[in-house]
Amino acid sequence: MEFQTEKIEIDLPKDIIFAMRGLEKPEEVKKKLKVALAILLFQEGTISLGKAIELCEMSRTRFVGLLREYGLPAYEYSERDVERDRKMVAKYRESIAK
Repeated sequence: MEFQTEKIEIDLPKDIIFAMRGLEKPEEVKKKLKVALAILLFQEGTISLGKAIELCEMSRTRFVGLLREYGLPAYEYSERDVERDRKMVAKYRESIAK
């Protein structure tokens, strides 16, 4: 899938760049930064799961697994969702009790 991109530059301390380059190739550093950004933006609710997956260019299964490795939920299950599900279960139980 092709999407439009825009280049953003950031300044990092030289020792951080040196450490990153010493351990990994430039393409691996870029990939790691994209994944970190995708996780952060998804976690704070700025982008959807689909957009996070698109940003870090990995499969849904791999990204959800990565979130799990970091102890982060892939899906939000709110109190509203819990209440809705309770009502649905109660309604189902009533229908089968008749």
